[in-house]
Amino acid sequence: MTKRLLPILLLLGVFFSSCSTSRSVAPRRYQTLHQKANATVQLDQHQYSMGCTVQLWRNELIILSVQPMLGIEMLRVEATPDSVVIFDKMNRRYTSIAFGDMADAAIQPQPSYKWLQDFVTAPASPQIKAKNEKSFQFEGHQISISFTFSQREYNTLKAPKRLDTRKYKRISLRDILPL
Repeated sequence: MTKRLLPILLLLGVFFSSCSTSRSVAPRRYQTLHQKANATVQLDQHQYSMGCTVQLWRNELIILSVQPMLGIEMLRVEATPDSVVIFDKMNRRYTSIAFGDMADAAIQPQPSYKWLQDFVTAPASPQIKAKNEKSFQFEGHQISISFTFSQREYNTLKAPKRLDTRKYKRISLRDILPL
């Protein structure tokens, strides 16, 4: 099951297409955003549900932290305007891919930082909960991802705490996706 869960978590991170909710209307200008969510991933006949948080520093960094059990971070995705770094914290390994190289990875539709940021920040709705679903294709597999956000906070984050890649073994994207 761990081998099946890892690619799902990875794709969840790579494509954290999401909608947003807010307890208050979004300020006209904000630099940071913190959201909590429940995610459901459908891969072939298997469905997985997990908790996650999304942190955003506008036009700089997006961090998706996946905590499928007891709030323990098992997977972290750090997206910058140039690339995505995916950390498998349980196996102490990571992979990175530039947005420009995602065409070679057979991921459709092709994501970009702006695309990810737009999904994380819009729409700014005063609803209590909101849900967004997105489907992707990766090497013949149909993957559907659904996010339900229940909390959104603006301008509450301090400087980002990025993970140090020197503490992890680097592997290829294909190695982290045992589909």
